[in-house]
Amino acid sequence: MLDLKTRGALSLATASLKLWPNACFGKIFRHTYTPAVRSYLTWSFWRKRLTHNFRRAVGATHFGLVLFTSLAKAVRQTSLAKAVRKTTALIFVAACASGTCSAEAASFDSLRTLAERSNYTETPRYPETKRYFESLDRASERAKLISFGTSPQGRDQFAFVIASGGEFTPELAAASNKPVLMIQACIHAGENEGKDALMALSREWLVGNQQRVELDQVILLLLPIFNVDGHERFSEFNRINQNGPKAMGYRTTAQNLNLNRDFVKAEAPEMQAWHGLWNRWNPSLLIDMHNTDGADYQYHLLLHYENHAAVAPSIRAWQTLWPDVVKATEAKGFLLAPYLDMKVFDDLKQGLQNSYSGPRFSAGFGVITQRPALLLETHMMKDFKTRVRVNQAFLRATVAQIAAAPEQLMAAVKQADQAAQDAAEKPYTLQMELSERTEDFQFKGYAYRRIPSEISGGLWTQYDTAKPETWTIPLQNTLKAKTTVTLPSAYLVPKQWQSAIAQLRLHGVEMEPLKHPLDLQAAHSYRFKDVSYQRGAFEGMVRLATLETEASIQALQFEAGSMLVRVNQRHSGKLAHLLEPLAPDSLVRDGYGNFFLSRAEYAEPRVLERKAREMLSADPALRAEFERKLADDPLFAASSAARLEFFYRKLPYYDQRYLVYPVARLSAEQLRVITANNTEKVP
Repeated sequence: MLDLKTRGALSLATASLKLWPNACFGKIFRHTYTPAVRSYLTWSFWRKRLTHNFRRAVGATHFGLVLFTSLAKAVRQTSLAKAVRKTTALIFVAACASGTCSAEAASFDSLRTLAERSNYTETPRYPETKRYFESLDRASERAKLISFGTSPQGRDQFAFVIASGGEFTPELAAASNKPVLMIQACIHAGENEGKDALMALSREWLVGNQQRVELDQVILLLLPIFNVDGHERFSEFNRINQNGPKAMGYRTTAQNLNLNRDFVKAEAPEMQAWHGLWNRWNPSLLIDMHNTDGADYQYHLLLHYENHAAVAPSIRAWQTLWPDVVKATEAKGFLLAPYLDMKVFDDLKQGLQNSYSGPRFSAGFGVITQRPALLLETHMMKDFKTRVRVNQAFLRATVAQIAAAPEQLMAAVKQADQAAQDAAEKPYTLQMELSERTEDFQFKGYAYRRIPSEISGGLWTQYDTAKPETWTIPLQNTLKAKTTVTLPSAYLVPKQWQSAIAQLRLHGVEMEPLKHPLDLQAAHSYRFKDVSYQRGAFEGMVRLATLETEASIQALQFEAGSMLVRVNQRHSGKLAHLLEPLAPDSLVRDGYGNFFLSRAEYAEPRVLERKAREMLSADPALRAEFERKLADDPLFAASSAARLEFFYRKLPYYDQRYLVYPVARLSAEQLRVITANNTEKVP
């Protein structure tokens, strides 16, 4: 029950609100208030505070002064504004009379995270984490908790939006012309320090009002727990290499899928939901937070971003911002370095590599979507508190740097998207690889030794963290193109390849269905050769181990409902990586094309023996070709099956679709003709 004093204050405040008739709101909002203030002057704002926030005792005077002062500064000098300011003053007086109003509805101290309360020995479970962000949602008009999917075990996949102007939908975010920064943690749910950093930072930003001016320039889309099911496979035995907390989540999902190998194939329901969120919000930046295994060294945080010829030039130019963020973070007492791999396992001094990610990983996915994507890897041997704090420092510096010139990020992304929409009939790099070039790198490590082990029979690496050392090590970090193709003007995907069409749709690729059947007599495509499968499954898929292709021109038939996919669109990078077979994570490589790589009909040897004799008798040129192959190819000559196959492939009975890629690569002229006669836009 509220006491008499509080009830009186609420009554006075409610009466004051009546001075704001709904009919005036349009005029007030249009002519009196700046956009930043409009979000404050809404019924939901005052109702939220008068019925909930005033009842929580946390510093009335500070709240009143800050609110009243900020409104007074923002409101233009008009007679109508004066009336509203008087109302605001009445509400301020009423609230302070009760002694129970609050700054953003909850005190900074009451929202301490479990990590902070436990002195960084514990991290919260999923329900507590979600409740924490629900509290911040209730506490601030500048934040909103949203749902974007449901996990296989039934958990809500949630994101937390921080937007000072109330841009809580993709449409409002796009209209604001502010960059949307997507920051995600717990894609590997045992690597939880990113989540704990986002919890503390969200409180700082919303309740502590830190970086308030800078946050006016950006929109934050936070995913504290991407892998929600893996997070709840909670145990103290999940991360043997990691220094705290006491217990944590698991690396993979409930379906045992690694989400940071799933950005292209998107097999996990969690990743499918993520793509829906990504496509709707169209972020300008992706930051993916991890915790690295491997060697011991002095660095607290490693970072990686793709910075090679396959990255859009405007994105490469914008990414010169990251060294400034690194300097700002190091100024807080942390050590940072590029993400590096050892050339020789467990022996740092033998050399380091900074290799190519590929689009199955978050950083590589950014390349094919024309977005800067940053991988953050705290060092697992550092204590939990340090890992949380270095993430906080880096993210604060990132927000500050981007907010200083948000238009630069927006311009870089816009320019990259425009280039993607002009990709047809041009070379496109599908895969990079390390060149042999090296440079010297000053690496801050610890003294170590490698001694023979009577247990393993190998070498046991032992670090002495009391002896920090700096070594000059060769670093191999220059990439060159490995696989490049010239993209067509469009692809034509057959209706029967439903899994491919579904994947293209999931990735937001624009398509147009054929209205009528189409018979292409000279379709440019590929014929596969030397196809073999990996032994065992990879992330739930049976992938191709080897794949070679050769250009092929042949007749292909397409039913009504087959999909025409123009290359000149914002998603040209994604569709190239899905539809070009030689891409490292193409649909074919991931096993989606098994139906046209399988042979269904065979010929009996007794039938082919008779047919071969008939063919040799009727065709002297064929006889000469057969005899040459017998003489030149010992393996062929020794195989009765291969010799009979030679004749079978020349018969009309042979399946002409076997090992033929059923997707046509259309020229500009073919696209023009087909578009004029046989397509309709997908609504």
